[in-house]
Amino acid sequence: MLSTLKTYSSIIKDYNIIRFERSGFSFRLRARIELINGFYLHVRETIIDGTKRKYAYHWQDSDANLLIRWDNAPDWDVQTFPHHKHLGAQDNVLSSYERTLEQVLPAIQRTIIAKEKT
Repeated sequence: MLSTLKTYSSIIKDYNIIRFERSGFSFRLRARIELINGFYLHVRETIIDGTKRKYAYHWQDSDANLLIRWDNAPDWDVQTFPHHKHLGAQDNVLSSYERTLEQVLPAIQRTIIAKEKT
């Protein structure tokens, strides 16, 4: 994770590892990333027995309004099931191909750069 954060340091102001637990082939990570525009990305990743992966990347603005949340909770019927994203609202759900922090951060970076240009 730290190498990924370094790669995207141009959009990251700060980060905080809230929890990191590891036991055998399982681990749990919780982190909060502050972006240069005052927005935040909350990271939750869990690996169970080295095989089952659960994740959620919750991107919100400075007023805690949801921008996008990427997750793989099996609660929506989409083409990329169980991978999906919530755009601006819990019930606005689309298929998602971003499934890792390494895929989510470039999407956020593109948005930040595009907004800086306008």
